[in-house]
Amino acid sequence: IGTGGSDVDRNLLLYDLSRLGPNMTPTTVLSQSNAPLKKQYRCVSIFPDKSGYAIGSIEGRVAIWYIDPSQQSKNFAFKCHRDKDLKSICSVNAISFHPKFHTLSTAGGDGKWNFWDKDSKQRLKATNAILCGQNRPLPITCSGFNNTGELFAYGVSYDWSMGAENNPKCKNYVLIHNATESETKPRRSLNSSRRR
Repeated sequence: IGTGGSDVDRNLLLYDLSRLGPNMTPTTVLSQSNAPLKKQYRCVSIFPDKSGYAIGSIEGRVAIWYIDPSQQSKNFAFKCHRDKDLKSICSVNAISFHPKFHTLSTAGGDGKWNFWDKDSKQRLKATNAILCGQNRPLPITCSGFNNTGELFAYGVSYDWSMGAENNPKCKNYVLIHNATESETKPRRSLNSSRRR
């Protein structure tokens, strides 16, 4: 997937990476569409089964989007990385999928990361912000699971969303969390339990 970089240019290009041209560049565009979110997006991650993708934006939203037109009724967006008390909306800087359970993580400019079950539309785990200096949150700029899903690594660093003049000049960190099954395994949907 290739993305545009502004609120105006929000095109998503879906490439077939099995057909690479010279210099290992993608040549076959499978589809082109407008991004499902209104504001500039920061990250895109393909579902492990390649049936769709999750896209995060500067407006603190994530869209879950399916590629197959017959699956479009499953598309949705949700709010995250927002602080109601501080009235702040932070960007979603990273999205990654668990390799075994296909749940996802989001990491944001609010210094927090969360685990989500996209199928039941539930948050599985929420964390407290990582603070720097004057109790300001230090953004998480990247994250990902290892190949077994037992470890979740994330990078803490300034993301430049507040400009150079507001850089807190804190140390950068790479932190590792032991991702337990109880935090990452999907939960049964509340709707499916009511149907029985």
